[in-house]
Amino acid sequence: MASEYEIKGATEAQNQLVQEIAHKFSVSDEHLVELADEVHRYLTNGLISDDEAMGLPSRVSYIKSGITDDIRDAKRAGSVALGLTINTSTRRMKIASVKFARASPDIINKQVFHIKDGLPSATQLCEQAATHIAQFINTHGVLPADAARAPTALPLGVTIDLPLEETSKSGGRVVCDSRACDGFFRNVDIAQALNSAMLRQHLPVRVTSTTNCVISTMVAAQHHFQSTCTALILNHGINASYYEAARKIPKISGTELGQSAARVAINTELARFGENSRVVQPTMWDHRIDRESGNTGYHVFEKLVADKYLGEIVRNLITDFMDAQLIFARDTDVTTFSEPYTFFTSYMTIMEDSSADLHEVGDLLKAGFNVDASYVDRQIVRSLCHIVAMRAAKLVGGAVAGVIRKATEAMDTPEPAVVSISGQLTDMNQPYVECTIETAQRVAAKLKLAEPVFNVLGEDGYTVGAALSSFSK
Repeated sequence: MASEYEIKGATEAQNQLVQEIAHKFSVSDEHLVELADEVHRYLTNGLISDDEAMGLPSRVSYIKSGITDDIRDAKRAGSVALGLTINTSTRRMKIASVKFARASPDIINKQVFHIKDGLPSATQLCEQAATHIAQFINTHGVLPADAARAPTALPLGVTIDLPLEETSKSGGRVVCDSRACDGFFRNVDIAQALNSAMLRQHLPVRVTSTTNCVISTMVAAQHHFQSTCTALILNHGINASYYEAARKIPKISGTELGQSAARVAINTELARFGENSRVVQPTMWDHRIDRESGNTGYHVFEKLVADKYLGEIVRNLITDFMDAQLIFARDTDVTTFSEPYTFFTSYMTIMEDSSADLHEVGDLLKAGFNVDASYVDRQIVRSLCHIVAMRAAKLVGGAVAGVIRKATEAMDTPEPAVVSISGQLTDMNQPYVECTIETAQRVAAKLKLAEPVFNVLGEDGYTVGAALSSFSK
């Protein structure tokens, strides 16, 4: 570890602080196996009740693993569907259409719209969404000329990046609890509100599916890799899903779904892992970010690994170097570094700078913070980015191994798990993704599981997945 992060030309104090940080952020394979075991235990407990103290919510979806058959039927029929993503973290809506052309390649169109600021209610948001759907349909010629007289409406799958309880095959409500509540969506059935808005605009479109983004990601992956059983989203937040045998879910045992032979999609809400954990070990910098986050003690694991927080962890490490006067010239104006969340996670791509003078690191510090950084300064910043990113990737890999173990147990005949990864970090930080996959495979081997296969969908798999989910029967 010491040689990996040795800073050339640095003082002993500078190198010592880098090594101390590297040590505190290091994660052993033994710890990762414990992490995977605890995630597996939390998932098992979550199938008993949404509110298990040592469990994850593990919310049951109406999407079944057999949706590949539904999609195949839709392809034979040359069907068309729409997908809508409501992304609250980035204030964007994404719309996609999927048109099957039998023997020809699928025709897919996509468009992004920004959510207006100051919308007073979810009802108004649905009105805006209906307007954008109308614009999208007209722009891309999705509907045939006689669509208004068609006997059935165009199916629309909706997916959202918030915790969701699916209330029916088509409807869903954002989950609101005492610790993390988006009151904007309180008591709103998204399908009902959006259908009403589309009716008022005379659109021949109806919501047939409402899911969390991690479920639609898994459906999109299945369209390309049919045996996909697990999905991971690496976005502003983090989440994972997998297929579970309905008969093994105690909390739905009295329902028709719970008595069926189906395997149903589970939204694990992995972001909530870490609360009451005996394994997750935050550093002092993680505790600082948690304390200042506005939701202290909540989403503990997510704050160690997700896009929203990684850059802020690096910024806190840099400010510690500044306070110790171990980075940047004494007369440097470092005001911007003192402002929270000014070091964006996207900046961490500089950890890949392999130029002789690390000019990419220097250019970023100059452009983003008006700092003229020495070669030693650049090495320190690059090392801190790498330390934080690799710890996060290893932790995610260990957690995913726990999800893979649960997905494997749900199979009729155990086979290598096929895992899909989607989200902003897949496009933004390739070493992070590679380390996540390598760690998950290594931990899976220690758990005596077959080596999982990973496929990377990129950032926007879930919008197409929403459209495909609309075909679910």
